[in-house]
Amino acid sequence: GINAEYMGIREKMMILLLVLLSISSSLAEKPNVLIVFAHQEPQSFCFALRNRVFQTLVIKGHQVKMSNLFQMKMIQSLDKTDFTEVYNKTYFYPQLEQKIANEKNRRTFIPELRLEHNKVEWANIILIIFPYYCMYFPGIIKSWMERVFSYGFAYGEGHNLTGKKVMLMYATGAAQPYIEAVEKNFWDSVATITKFMGMIPLKPFVSYAVQHISYEARVEYLKQAIQIAEDIEKREPYNLASNADISFQHDTRLFAINMYK
Repeated sequence: GINAEYMGIREKMMILLLVLLSISSSLAEKPNVLIVFAHQEPQSFCFALRNRVFQTLVIKGHQVKMSNLFQMKMIQSLDKTDFTEVYNKTYFYPQLEQKIANEKNRRTFIPELRLEHNKVEWANIILIIFPYYCMYFPGIIKSWMERVFSYGFAYGEGHNLTGKKVMLMYATGAAQPYIEAVEKNFWDSVATITKFMGMIPLKPFVSYAVQHISYEARVEYLKQAIQIAEDIEKREPYNLASNADISFQHDTRLFAINMYK
């Protein structure tokens, strides 16, 4: 009787161990997510969108990191101050300086940019959340991209972002019918950039006219965003409206920079 009871306890412990191992394994398989976020107002819809998505990803077992661009003061454009030292002190050629910095294991980038490079390198999915300004990103996101998606890191010789996924989540002031045609150009523009770097663009999620719709409609958008975040790794890719095949990375000689003279 004692042996039978012992065997029963042992079997239960083995089952529990297997369950825990299964949970651990499933959590380990979840892709890492970097949220690149740009909005100035904590009471905004975009902040609510970011918070719901962040919470959902964590609950689902993802490792999540955040780049809150306005909080980080990531406002300036690419210039000499991105580097602790520059190769050419008389003529500033941004791609050349980025190339050299990346060849030095990013040591000559300023610490803030090294941190952003590390986040992007760590992430499997990059989720960009923002308000739709003038039919495009807020300028602060464009600045972040210019400085972090650097030559020798994101494209050109030594690039290493191939296979990562990029998704846009944003809110507009206008209703969908007013911007739908122009919006496809925006999506294609971003998809071209990401494919140029070897990454995979995912289908964007858009909350339209958030200032003008009802509270209930805004809540519905948040619910949809939560559903997407719950299965973010299954989000379908976005195909260019033009069906163009962007495959620049196959020949890095296209990007060779020889300006060491």
